[in-house]
Amino acid sequence: MSMEALISLIVLLPLLGLGSTYALNHSGWRVSAAFIAGSFFCSVYLLFQLDSPYMVRWEWLPNLQVGISADKPAAILLALVGLLSLLVHLFSMEYMKDDTAKQRYFAKLAFFTFSMMGLLVSDSLILLFVFWELVGFSSYLLIGFWFKKDSAPGSARMAFMVNKVADVALLAGILMLLREGDSTFVSELGETLFFLPSLLIAIGAFGKSAQLPFSGWIVKAMAGPTPISALIHAATMVAAGVYLLFRIGPFLDSQVLAIVTITGIATAMYGALSAITQNDIKKVLAYSTISQLGYMVMGIGVSAGEASIFHLWTHAFFKAGLFLGAGVVIHTLHQRENSDPQDMRQMGGIRSKLPWTFVSFLVCSLALAGIPFFSGFMSKEGILLAAWTWAEQIGTWAYLVPDLALVTILITAFYVGRLVILVFLGESRYGTSVDAIKFDENAYFKIPLTVLAIGSIWFVYNINPLAHTSILDSFFGLVSIDSDSFIAQSGVGISIFLSIAGAVLAFSLFKPKSAFSLGYRDNVLPNSFGGRVIYNGFYLINAYRLIGTTIHSTAQGVTWVEKRIDGLLHFLAMSVVVLAKVLAIVDRLIIDGIVNFLAWIARVLGNVTSLVHARESQWQIIWLLIAFVLILSWILFF
Repeated sequence: MSMEALISLIVLLPLLGLGSTYALNHSGWRVSAAFIAGSFFCSVYLLFQLDSPYMVRWEWLPNLQVGISADKPAAILLALVGLLSLLVHLFSMEYMKDDTAKQRYFAKLAFFTFSMMGLLVSDSLILLFVFWELVGFSSYLLIGFWFKKDSAPGSARMAFMVNKVADVALLAGILMLLREGDSTFVSELGETLFFLPSLLIAIGAFGKSAQLPFSGWIVKAMAGPTPISALIHAATMVAAGVYLLFRIGPFLDSQVLAIVTITGIATAMYGALSAITQNDIKKVLAYSTISQLGYMVMGIGVSAGEASIFHLWTHAFFKAGLFLGAGVVIHTLHQRENSDPQDMRQMGGIRSKLPWTFVSFLVCSLALAGIPFFSGFMSKEGILLAAWTWAEQIGTWAYLVPDLALVTILITAFYVGRLVILVFLGESRYGTSVDAIKFDENAYFKIPLTVLAIGSIWFVYNINPLAHTSILDSFFGLVSIDSDSFIAQSGVGISIFLSIAGAVLAFSLFKPKSAFSLGYRDNVLPNSFGGRVIYNGFYLINAYRLIGTTIHSTAQGVTWVEKRIDGLLHFLAMSVVVLAKVLAIVDRLIIDGIVNFLAWIARVLGNVTSLVHARESQWQIIWLLIAFVLILSWILFF
């Protein structure tokens, strides 16, 4: 099989899966999973067959070429997307089995996979933008899948529109490259891009990867089914921005790289802080995703693209595992009446009832917390090491970046520990025993959770559990950053201490039968100003609403003014028309009347005088004599 045909199969098989869901009616959604599996196995085959980058180009429009390419990083991410899509399809067969619209669900899921595959193989920024928009559109469809719920349509619109703001910046950056005559093929970028196009493309990536100020949409995106959250908002779609930055990072302006670094660490802190006060299990994971994406973006900014991509890979496994584990919990607790199955205040005591889910959730949680012997520690430490090396090169102020990264590690371990304890340990806070609930961990749940948990353990990537490199480096074709600096090595040691300390602190506060744990059922919104700010995600979503309301109110105000101006202009126009008609009457009856009257008089006098005037000479002599007599009589007698 030719390389071109293989890449085409990887991209198009999910699209065929979309068609099968409708063409085969009730069994189509099962066949769709087979097409996703075929795409995954083709991507694995491509990974081992690809010795050098492969490129294909064609003319799309006159004088405009587009093309696709596949290299090691693209191939391994194709395999990642294929695997996660397959696992989510498998998980969803049980999770969505009773949903009346599951046919539509699997069709949209296949459409999303097709869009993401197309994005990964796009070499032309123009073609990449096309698939970029398809990913956003398919995500919109999946977030709003349960469109009959009150929150789903609004959440889907917010996610879509916030992304569109950043997408406009990305499109503007691509168009600037075209205008300036630069190549829009990623494989041909060889010089540093100018500041403005660099910044615009980076902003586009910020939107898709939920970086500040675009972070709020990912929380609203939790309105979709939980497996969708695992696929789109933990593993693939949000990684698209990181992937784009990875591709163009070496060519970004140095000032833009500094902006990328600061934005990344600010987002990491924002997400971590917001996660510690949430009561909704999916919101905790959503803010955690924001934080981890910030970590990856920071890695791009400090020129550690290989470490960021490694963290993207490990994050995909442990975060998808956490979302699917949460999905099992939510799916189970839906059996209870008059309760919120996502509210951790109504959970607890289900460890023994969902042992498989608990073990996999715990493994993925330890990876997220950055505990040694788990994948998250290895990839996170690579970014941290690069951040310390970068700070040494930049100067004093730059040390703030790795310092804040260490704080983020502490907070992350704390909210992860809090999450595990409140969901699984202790006793049920719902008020009734969990024994009354039917717990079912069938193969559709166990297989995806097991695969994702195994992918979160250190030995998959390196024999050395404390290493920050992996066997994936050879597939990526990259060289990992290393440093013998005492400060950098000390930073890694401090991060290990902080991650363990955060987990221990969470256990000491929320351990079963502790005051925090016992009183958590009655936990209400924070009373302090700072607590309310953190709980509400620093009011970022409220800021979106305020901006939207302001724009709407401004538009209404402009409309009101426009209507008044239109009314005034209409009045003036009517006044001019009335005046013109009055003047026309005056002109016709008075001015024209006087002129016509004078003309009539002149005509009458002319007629009369014409009688006096005669053509015959004898009559002229007679009238002359009459006139002479009259004049002479006047002189003599008057």
